[in-house]
Amino acid sequence: MRISQKLDYASRAVVHLAKKHDGQSVTSADDIVESEGIPSSFLAQILHELKRTGVVTSRRGKTGGWKLIEPPADISLLRIVEALEPEALGQIPEPTGESGVAVKNLWESVRESSRQILAQNTLETLAAEDEPMFYI
Repeated sequence: MRISQKLDYASRAVVHLAKKHDGQSVTSADDIVESEGIPSSFLAQILHELKRTGVVTSRRGKTGGWKLIEPPADISLLRIVEALEPEALGQIPEPTGESGVAVKNLWESVRESSRQILAQNTLETLAAEDEPMFYI
């Protein structure tokens, strides 16, 4: 699996939106840039692509910003990968040679395991992992 800078930034941006999600409020791009350290021009491109694929929506104007279309519990990281870079899960070549089928089967297992892990991790779970723990 290849994780590009774009995919890393997108994942961080949507987890940030998940942390702020209340179903109503929007989060400014500047807030995401400041909190996540993502270059603003790159973030704008990523957010527009996520909007086109139905993951986020935006509101224009002085009080504008971005928010998730669905609750964070309903959006898996697999959805983000498939929306932005489906090729990141890898293309498996046709088997050749005596060992080709065995090797191809291994790569397919690796790809399927990756898909399962990404599908099991929602934006809600990722946002919760980042919350500080308080002990009394």
